[in-house]
Amino acid sequence: MRERSIVLILGVLSIVFIALFFVITPSFITDNGDVKHFEDNDYSFDMSNTWTVNEYDDLLKTPFLSTSPNSIIVNPVNNNQFKYYNGSVEDLKSNGTILNTSTTNATDVVIVKTEITKYDSLPNGITLDDAYKADSLYSLMYDSGKFDMVNDTVMSIDGKNAHQFNYRVSYITYQDTWIENNGNYIRILSQAPNSVYENALPQFDYLLNTFKVK
Repeated sequence: MRERSIVLILGVLSIVFIALFFVITPSFITDNGDVKHFEDNDYSFDMSNTWTVNEYDDLLKTPFLSTSPNSIIVNPVNNNQFKYYNGSVEDLKSNGTILNTSTTNATDVVIVKTEITKYDSLPNGITLDDAYKADSLYSLMYDSGKFDMVNDTVMSIDGKNAHQFNYRVSYITYQDTWIENNGNYIRILSQAPNSVYENALPQFDYLLNTFKVK
């Protein structure tokens, strides 16, 4: 009888401990209707409710995630939110049953995302005014002959010095924003295929306009 009581007590304590574990877990994402708010120990920003921050939107994973991650990815909740073809899939069928294989590639899901990364410093010889060159793939992109700098803009984000570079590499357009914060740097790199970039741009800009550094 005593052993059964001990087992029962341990079982209850285990349930209480697990419940408390999830209750005290910090909430990274707050849903405010049409807008979601993300916040960790280093910065915060808003995004459309149709976007998310990968595993930080999963209650089962958040207890085990860093409150000060080196990098996060913001992307659409629905992978089909952006696609090359905006018409009906029925339009791509022949005789109503066979998919027209000459146009199926137009329905492929495209990669649209924003990656936020923290840097302790920039490589030697690189400053905020040419921070895009700090990308590990910059030399490869430039040597491909398909790197096209559209424009670059000196700006301020949350009172911090920042520089934004907009460039294309082949069929992808990048919005590459670097923020200087007390000798450290935060990079906000957004990308989308050229054909859907204008559709994704409002979300990219909204994140930047609401970005706050702690």
